[in-house]
Amino acid sequence: MFDQLLELRLGLVRISAYWDEIRKNGYAELDWILDAARGAGQSILLTVGMKAIRWPEFYIPPDLEASAHRDGRIGLDSPLSQPVITFVSEAVARYRDRPHIVGWQVENEPFNRSGPQRWWIDPRLVRREVEAVRDLDPRPIVLNAFAHFDSHMDRQSRPRWRKPEKEIIDVADILGLDVYTTIGARTASADWDDSVGRWLGVAEKHGKRAWIIESQAEPWDSPSFAPNDMLAIYERLARAGFSTILLWGCEHWFARAAAGDSSWLDAAKRLVDPRGFEPLTF
Repeated sequence: MFDQLLELRLGLVRISAYWDEIRKNGYAELDWILDAARGAGQSILLTVGMKAIRWPEFYIPPDLEASAHRDGRIGLDSPLSQPVITFVSEAVARYRDRPHIVGWQVENEPFNRSGPQRWWIDPRLVRREVEAVRDLDPRPIVLNAFAHFDSHMDRQSRPRWRKPEKEIIDVADILGLDVYTTIGARTASADWDDSVGRWLGVAEKHGKRAWIIESQAEPWDSPSFAPNDMLAIYERLARAGFSTILLWGCEHWFARAAAGDSSWLDAAKRLVDPRGFEPLTF
């Protein structure tokens, strides 16, 4: 599938270094992915840490003690703290000579509760990971938050302290936002793009950038979500001022295309090639 993804010639592709797989099998598979990307001239954002893209969120090696406090927090006092800092440093040192890696994403949604046990990572541990990356390489560091822009779901996914977005702006170069407007039967408020645009303004006020790290581009258990919804979200984010918008859902596009339905892949191609993208009306 990665070869198919490279054929789309996307502006930026995000991939993860999966800690448990690398500890078990080494770096050969990730080496191959990055070599293929370099050969295709594909820019990469590489995610490092204990949390990565896709369920079950946490990819902790089974030979390490995986535990959290009663509130689900994994902090500096965890037996995982030093091993994960070591892993982050090792991965960045291995790949820092690759110019097609444009930045490092430290953890994935670290301050949001997620996974089967709804764990989250303490900001103090994430800061140590960020410091380890900065010691090795000057490229931008991204941290992201799972932002539904639905107040009820936001409260459910966040620990009881200040907003993850504010914590990210304080420590990272780029605030990453994950935007999903339809999850199952629940939909975001009609003015969700005003909310996400506000965080763009806050980031810029602090001299930081804001990217959309995940823009919903697959149904995610919602039968009402269609390819045109992917296009509508993208356009509203662009209108809000975001110049970097990564789509989430390529596995769904390729699976549907293999089953004879190319509508999702065709919609994605319209976004890749602006000549094929006609603005939608609301």
